[in-house]
Amino acid sequence: MGAHPTPIDSQCFLVPKAGSLREECEDATHLTSSPDGHSVFAAVSDGASESLLSGAWARKLVRGAVASMAAADDRRDDRENSGAGSFVEDLLARTVDQWDGYIAEYQAERAARGRPITWYEQPGLDKGAFATLVAVHLRAAAAAPEDPAAPRPWSWHAFALGDSCLFHLREGRLIASFPIADGEGFGITPQLLGSRNRDAALITDRASTATGELRADDELLLATDALAAWLLSHPELASGGTGKQLGKLADLGEETFTEWVLSERDKSRMRNDDVALIRMRVKTEG
Repeated sequence: MGAHPTPIDSQCFLVPKAGSLREECEDATHLTSSPDGHSVFAAVSDGASESLLSGAWARKLVRGAVASMAAADDRRDDRENSGAGSFVEDLLARTVDQWDGYIAEYQAERAARGRPITWYEQPGLDKGAFATLVAVHLRAAAAAPEDPAAPRPWSWHAFALGDSCLFHLREGRLIASFPIADGEGFGITPQLLGSRNRDAALITDRASTATGELRADDELLLATDALAAWLLSHPELASGGTGKQLGKLADLGEETFTEWVLSERDKSRMRNDDVALIRMRVKTEG
């Protein structure tokens, strides 16, 4: 029998923009692991505020992305050889293809509360909702035949559309930033995935993929744009400053992390926008 792979510590955080309730947050996170513990799947999404029901769409996207990665893992798809196309097709089947059903339920619920859809809301429903997405599959390597009890190295395989980002940190230092490499990469019109866009080829062409290898104590962060831009706008990240700071804040829990986000906004160091963060760390064996 081979040893279980090194476990992954994980934390998820959501902080709504100032003046909004948590249930009004238009960012979303989702994370789960495979039953055998050999894979971890995570995704964050940032709903576009200018579109109707963007928060609901972001929540559907992260759950759909995680389910699509898990299904591919069950089939033992080779992500490097199959590319992003099959992932996108499966994701759209779980999200875009189900959106009309969700809208019908939403309209019925509104009518039951005596607040039916108004004439000025209908164009927004017809247009659909929009959001960014970054999703990652952490996978443990197969056990070595010559030493099946040896620790298994981990790798990560990521997909992104828009300006939600993945950061790979080692000892607090930035190893990889995906899909945006610096603070200048954030604009006002990121690529978005729409709830009525069924063009898998177009989405695949606009998306990016990346892979990397993980060591013990390495961290992966998935962050929506306000926090991602904060990370990339601080040059001390390269010397282990802000990366370590963010890890310590996460270790202290959601209340402390939320207080820090509010403080950074008050200092005008972070844009007042919803914040989503998933932090994953490869634990040291012992």
